Amino acid sequence: MIAIPGKNHAFGKYEVTQAEWESVMGNNPSSFKGASLPVENVSWNDAQEYILKLNKSSGQQYHLPTEAEWEDACHGGNKTGFCGGEDVNAVAWYEGNSDKQTHPAGLKQPNAYGLHDMSGNVCEWMEDCWEGNCERRVRRGGSWDNPKPVVTANQRFGEDVSLLSSSIGFRLARKLP
Repeated sequence: MIAIPGKNHAFGKYEVTQAEWESVMGNNPSSFKGASLPVENVSWNDAQEYILKLNKSSGQQYHLPTEAEWEDACHGGNKTGFCGGEDVNAVAWYEGNSDKQTHPAGLKQPNAYGLHDMSGNVCEWMEDCWEGNCERRVRRGGSWDNPKPVVTANQRFGEDVSLLSSSIGFRLARKLP
C-alpha cells in the first residue's frame, strides 16, 4: 500500500493480481491467466466478498476506493490527462497498444505517487453508487479494450453490481490512522 500524501488513505500499488485473488479466494475467474496479471471477470459483489475475507484474515480494513480517493490517487498531485502523465502509451494499456489482452501489473510508468495502471489494463470498481442507484456502481480508469478517450483520468461509467467482464477488476484502498 502506498500512502497518498496529505490524505488519510493508502492505495494498492497495483490492481489486485490473480495471485492475490487466488490466495484469498482459492480460485481464479480471469479470462487471461497469469499470477501477475490483474484479476478480472469479478463483479462489484465479488470484490466485496474478497475484501471481507481479506479483512478477516489480515486484521486490516481494506475497501474499494471512493471516487474522490481514486481521483486524488490517479492524478498523483498533478492534473494530467491520464493517470500518470499526458503520454497514454507510457502509462496505460489500452486498445491501441494492448494486443487485446491484459498485461502484468507495473510494466507501465507509475504516476508521481508510485501507483501503476490507474489508466488502462483493467477498469477499477469504485465504492460509489452510480447517480444514487446502488444496484449500479462506478468504474474508473478504462481498460485494455477501450479507446484512448476512455482511459483518461476524467471518464467514469456506471455498471450493474453483478457485471462480469474481462476488462474490469479492482484496486484496494485503506484508511490510515
